[in-house]
Amino acid sequence: MRLLHTADWHLGRTIRGRSRFTEFQAVLEEVLDIARSEQVEAMLVCGDIFDSATPSPESDRLLNDTLRECVGLGIQVVLLAGNHDNPRRLEALGRLADLLGVYVQSQVLLPEEGGVLTITGAEHTARIAAVPWIREGHVIDAAELFATEHDARVQTYADQAAAVLRRLCADFTPETVNILAAHVFVDGAQLAALDGSERLLHVGQAYGVNPAALPTTPQYMALGHIHQPQELRSAPVPAAYSGSLLQLDFGERGQQKAVRIVDVVPGRPPEQHAVPLTRGRPLLEVRGTLMEVARAAEDAPGAHLRVVLDVDRPEPGMAQRVRDLVPNAVDVRLQYDRLPEDADTERVLGKLSPTDLFARYYRSQHGIEPTTELLSLFEELFAAETRAPSEAFS
Repeated sequence: MRLLHTADWHLGRTIRGRSRFTEFQAVLEEVLDIARSEQVEAMLVCGDIFDSATPSPESDRLLNDTLRECVGLGIQVVLLAGNHDNPRRLEALGRLADLLGVYVQSQVLLPEEGGVLTITGAEHTARIAAVPWIREGHVIDAAELFATEHDARVQTYADQAAAVLRRLCADFTPETVNILAAHVFVDGAQLAALDGSERLLHVGQAYGVNPAALPTTPQYMALGHIHQPQELRSAPVPAAYSGSLLQLDFGERGQQKAVRIVDVVPGRPPEQHAVPLTRGRPLLEVRGTLMEVARAAEDAPGAHLRVVLDVDRPEPGMAQRVRDLVPNAVDVRLQYDRLPEDADTERVLGKLSPTDLFARYYRSQHGIEPTTELLSLFEELFAAETRAPSEAFS
């Protein structure tokens, strides 16, 4: 049975407020082209389908269009809820979609109640343990649902999640294709340089499942949650994160995004390979003076750019000047020598004048002294705002 493994679509994600709808549309068309040319029988979408719990109608439509194409191609689809998704929203989709060969897993279920899906292909039958993101407040309920071997109340989140994974895969047999599809953080996975791409809250040590605690019965583990495509060499069986479809933030710049094609027959190790995705716009960082940045931007007309501008000191309107000169600059940062922090920590803030407080704040934010003109403007505005009402209307 040939499977396509993907995850972390994050439909609706913007880049510094700019829409990326056309990029998502193009890359999903590319995924469908790959599925068609590779003649896959099923697609595993391992969580974080949307970027927020309240996706826009535009994002809903893009998902529905993609699913409709899969149904038309005879490709069965498994959709897992990730930590960004609204489980109830996906559950509502699943009540209709499973009639068409689209299976939505929004909560942890017992194997006999839908936790393990059965998909029939042309030659083989696959059993897929489908595990969505287990929210921290629900992990004890999930562990106790399976009556795991230890008292769930004294286990860590990672221990409880691992016990759920093992229990769902416990009844796999050699006669079927056996897959674990899960949205989970496995300890030791290589993270993107964290720059807004993955939620720090959900990739901390407390959430990291020990690779040694993962089940040994699946033939392949299709994982979602980590945006950098990678195979997990520390796992007891072949396992991989397919990664996100696009470079979602500047911590992911330079990453080659991909989907994975996995061939599995009962009783044998899988054969797998990554297929690169090419239709998303790259994220790049350029540094230098205004003219150096402008010249560098000419060599990357299709990229979203972060501009780090070398200046002597911050000036009003500098970021807008960069954007006027470099239209594809989505993030502008100023690089200059900052003054050391004010060492007079013993001074009581309540004894400082408003102008001194403003100057102190300005130094903390910009690392330099405010100009005399700026201080005069502050004093003028402060005086106008604090003028007595009778004076203000005189």
